[in-house]
Amino acid sequence: MLLNIAKQIICSVIILIIFCIIFAIKRNVIPGDIIFYESFQIAFVYIFILFLISNFTIIFPKKFIETTLYSSFLLIILFNVTIPTILDRSVSVTVIGSLKKSDVPLSLEEIRNNFQEIYVLQQDAVNIRLKEQIANGNIQRNDEGNFYLTKKGEFTSQIMLGMSNAFNVNTAYIDQ
Repeated sequence: MLLNIAKQIICSVIILIIFCIIFAIKRNVIPGDIIFYESFQIAFVYIFILFLISNFTIIFPKKFIETTLYSSFLLIILFNVTIPTILDRSVSVTVIGSLKKSDVPLSLEEIRNNFQEIYVLQQDAVNIRLKEQIANGNIQRNDEGNFYLTKKGEFTSQIMLGMSNAFNVNTAYIDQ
């Protein structure tokens, strides 16, 4: 039994590594606008293809690969949520990048200014997030060009507030 678990773990890690290579190539050749959704789409297609291969060929033992695919898919989703998505939008990454770029220690004000310049202005973070929220249906734009929450957006904001309260994290971002 332990040997089977070890085999599944090794197989899941290999599947993850192959996914990472495929996803990195895809992002460098034809990057999508929303990395979070793009990674889920690629993961689903990748796992589905492996599922088809396991069902219609004798390359892999069917039972073994199917049980491994479930854990592999979850591992890929965990990777997507923690690595590419955070690197794409993290405030912490921007702060670390500012300090890395500087030859001297920076004051809090210099870090804030760098953040404002890089994250908000140069990288157009607000516009990018608005596009993402429109794409997933949480917000829409009216005829005057102003943005508002949809019913889905209102529901999503209530879920976010509830989760923030449940896990005792800062609610200032959602409860304004």
